[in-house]
Amino acid sequence: MQSFIAYFCIRIILKQVSAMPIRFKTLMNFPKSSTSNQLIITMKKAIIFVLLAALSISLNSCSSVTEVTGTWKKPGATSQKYNKIVVLGVSKDIVKRSTVENAVASNLKSYGINAVSGTNLITDTFLDSDNDGKVDASVREKIVAELKAAGVDGAFVISLVDKKEEERYVPGTYSYGPTYSPYAGYYGFNSYYYGAWNNAYSPGYYTKQTNYFFASNFYNVGTEQLVWSAQSETFNPQSMKDFAQSYAKSTVEEFVASGVVRK
Repeated sequence: MQSFIAYFCIRIILKQVSAMPIRFKTLMNFPKSSTSNQLIITMKKAIIFVLLAALSISLNSCSSVTEVTGTWKKPGATSQKYNKIVVLGVSKDIVKRSTVENAVASNLKSYGINAVSGTNLITDTFLDSDNDGKVDASVREKIVAELKAAGVDGAFVISLVDKKEEERYVPGTYSYGPTYSPYAGYYGFNSYYYGAWNNAYSPGYYTKQTNYFFASNFYNVGTEQLVWSAQSETFNPQSMKDFAQSYAKSTVEEFVASGVVRK
């Protein structure tokens, strides 16, 4: 995706720069000579260099992308009004869990659906009272009762399925500085040698990318049945907040589009 955007933007930049009016020479009172032609070429190269550098910074700072790779809907399921949906992240890290839960709940609310984070409803103490790192066996039957007591009739459960790291090679590129001219070699040793130093070559390098695969399941708390499910992949998130926003937006869009929930 980023490669396509970069290619598209570069094409536009090159088209615009190549179309720069020759009247630059008139406005700046340049005589019609090979020197002025070289200066105009240099100016164009300088503009390209600056714009491409800005484009590179912009692309590198892009947020992550989440792709919903598959969905399932209970056969015969009809649209239903839910009074309160709780978002439950399956993670022992309360900060990460609450960040994702809040992002999903916020996106659901933007569609007019009442949703809350489950962090304060189903606490770590409630799940693991003896603090042994495992959910207490006695809690299983209590979870639904706890949710019903809080007025919850729908549960959106999020769990990490897999995490994969991959290594990609980014090819090297030439960055032409403002002193570059295709005719530099005709103006003597100093001009050519000086210009060559400013034509910096950035060597290729390897970069690691981590992709996360999640399962999102929506349950009817009253019947305890699975109503909707989705699988998603988030590509190389830059931070927990970045992931939460990307995941929540893409997944909630699919969830709402499925029609299982009525406002």
